[in-house]
Amino acid sequence: MLVALLTSVGSCAKQPQLLPRSGYTSAIGRRSLAVESRSGVMMTADGSVWDSPPKDLATEVTPVWVTLHNGTGQPLRVQYDEFTLRGTSGAVYVALAPYVLRASRSRPVFEVPNGGYFDKFYVAAYLAPFYPWLPFWKGPLPYGPSVNSVWWRASSPTASMLERALPEGVVDNDGTASGYLYFQKVGAREGQATFLARLQAPTGVPEPTHQLAEIDIPFVRVYRRPPPDSPFAAPKGAVWMY
Repeated sequence: MLVALLTSVGSCAKQPQLLPRSGYTSAIGRRSLAVESRSGVMMTADGSVWDSPPKDLATEVTPVWVTLHNGTGQPLRVQYDEFTLRGTSGAVYVALAPYVLRASRSRPVFEVPNGGYFDKFYVAAYLAPFYPWLPFWKGPLPYGPSVNSVWWRASSPTASMLERALPEGVVDNDGTASGYLYFQKVGAREGQATFLARLQAPTGVPEPTHQLAEIDIPFVRVYRRPPPDSPFAAPKGAVWMY
């Protein structure tokens, strides 16, 4: 009974999450969802508590659901180095890849089932085998797979983390892509954290970078109880309304 009680208490423990700073109003009216539009790019970000396995993910990393719509008139690359969270202390928390590309007996090559919302999105060529249902980008990208990964956590990534991740690739003009970004855990000392996206055109390695849009969204770090067990449903803000 004692074990069961401790397990129950642990599952109900408060977990950290990010909510838009006071005065930052979502255009959709969802309190946990922030919407920002700059230079032809519209982005939503939702840092509310993760409600899919593992339930305690928010105690290890900081998951943020994002939806990106490209209206710049040019292709827009999506690679994890473009996204960070910056705390009030000045610390920078980077987006972590939910996968590594080398297979082993303990870490077999994965394949993500068809799901999520992608329109005019091309997955990076190095991820093509893992997203066979998505077209892959045949043009240049300045970087390869991210070296920063969640694999240090013995139980990560779970199937849910892989299935809901925003993969690296390119969003064509008038295209949309949605998924989770998994950031390094924002420290307890941070009362606030700013979501930063510096979005660039998919230029090749020797070519200079060409930034198309820069988006910053202020969040407050709070503690809340996780929602009761329920089938995963992507945040409603991921559905675009025109």
